Amino acid sequence: MNSNSVIVIFYNRLYNPLIIKELKKSFYEVYSLFIDEGKIGDVEEIELECMAAGADHFIYKDYRAQFANNIISKAIKANAIYQEGYHLSAALSRPALAEAAVEVAEELGIDYIAHQFRGNDQVRMDMNIEILGKKPLASLRHFSYTDEDVYKYAINYGIPLEFGCNNPYSTSENMWGLTIECGDLEYPDNQIPEDVKQVISRAANDSAKPIVVSVTFEKGIPIKLNNKEKEIHQIIKELNDIGGRYLTGVFDMVEDGVVGLKSRAIYQSPAAHILITAHKQLELFCSNRHENWFKETIDKKWTEMVYSGLWYDPLMDHLNAFIDSVNSNVNGVISLEIGKYYVRVISRHSDTSIYDPTMAIYNCGHLYSQSDAEGFSKIFNIHSKCSAIKKRKQHDS
Repeated sequence: MNSNSVIVIFYNRLYNPLIIKELKKSFYEVYSLFIDEGKIGDVEEIELECMAAGADHFIYKDYRAQFANNIISKAIKANAIYQEGYHLSAALSRPALAEAAVEVAEELGIDYIAHQFRGNDQVRMDMNIEILGKKPLASLRHFSYTDEDVYKYAINYGIPLEFGCNNPYSTSENMWGLTIECGDLEYPDNQIPEDVKQVISRAANDSAKPIVVSVTFEKGIPIKLNNKEKEIHQIIKELNDIGGRYLTGVFDMVEDGVVGLKSRAIYQSPAAHILITAHKQLELFCSNRHENWFKETIDKKWTEMVYSGLWYDPLMDHLNAFIDSVNSNVNGVISLEIGKYYVRVISRHSDTSIYDPTMAIYNCGHLYSQSDAEGFSKIFNIHSKCSAIKKRKQHDS
């Protein structure tokens, strides 16, 4: 391995140049790596900024298909929504970034991978990179420049002070969603500030009328949008464009962090919200009640594991095996109406669903006599009835 070289994963334009300068003090060769997970960015300008800061090489890696196929697909099958509002866009991104960076490091024979994360994310990145056999460096952990130094450098070299680069907000964005934290959002009694509203409304169209879209699933994976076969990342991009016009998938929530402390964030995940809404309804349609009831427990655990950064924990293999097994029967088409602030399922079709119109609850009189219900009712309610009677007697006495 080459201990004189390091790969640094690009994260934001504000800190990136000075991180490169800092790494050049310890490494002869610095590779700046831009991993594309679906966030819009001017790659050519970023490359110029990296090279001007002293990077020896700039590498662009398109990881959209792998991110969607290898990671997001699992989240869809697991109906992954943390505490009813967070679709894990940042948490799912970290193992993807680590995987992509390690692929590049293996190709170049480089041992060290630096990242630009703080807080919980630095733990996730350190752990994922190390598990994959490389040596992680948390660039901001021992960063020698002050915030004033960072801003002065940006102004002097014409680097835009992008929204979300600690000014005062912190953001994370990829194809699966946008996260906005910090600033005035740290006070839950504050309403969403106007500058945040402008960001989440950047693609909104107030005059757009509700539309209908259809998503076709095979084994729990979206394979067609409006009956046209597409790659998962292409479906996600189109649904982000559509959902963005209607402000679909915007959540303002206070969540329980990994260590139990609460934090507030604004999440915008149009495609994630649409696809998981569709998938969950199709899954309910295709599976029996015991599968559906138990899978809710499995999905919740899967989501908590990802949120905690435990992507490579052995338990994830067992959870994914069960989730894949259930989804082997999740095939069909879900049609949804998308309007301002909402998405709702309007029709379902599946050749593998266990639903039978002739056995719907009000159409299955031919299966049993109504008089049979009397015995079932007594047996079904006996425990509740006995408990209620005993409790009432204790109360009366």
